[in-house]
Amino acid sequence: MKDKRIIRIKDSRLRNIRNGLRMLLIRASSAEERRFHNEMNQIGSNDEGDPIPMGELEPLQLKRFRELQQLENESDDTVRRSICMCRHCGKPDQDMYYNYPYRSWYCVECVDFLRGAYAKMQAKKARGEYTCDPDDEFGQSFY
Repeated sequence: MKDKRIIRIKDSRLRNIRNGLRMLLIRASSAEERRFHNEMNQIGSNDEGDPIPMGELEPLQLKRFRELQQLENESDDTVRRSICMCRHCGKPDQDMYYNYPYRSWYCVECVDFLRGAYAKMQAKKARGEYTCDPDDEFGQSFY
């Protein structure tokens, strides 16, 4: 998708189906992340369950541990950037707005909030009251 767009569903039955499918995908991703995490715990623990310092892992164990970390992070990031949940607040049951520059979905409530916050920062900046450098690129991406 190469533009900004809002996906809004008005029919309550369709919303329930949408929300159910989103939760199904989120749960599947969480199960996959747990599987990665459990394998990392096995690699990083001795027989008594005590943690092994990273420097004491064998090279192949360390390599597999790092691969699992990367897979876990990628899985989490994929879900967080998907239409399944808002990138800002994490709500899974809202109408969503696609923000192309960041390739992420945001709920309509957060978009309204972020637009308002950006407008307030710009007004303060124009009056010289805002001393921090706002992330203009991020704020402008919602317009």
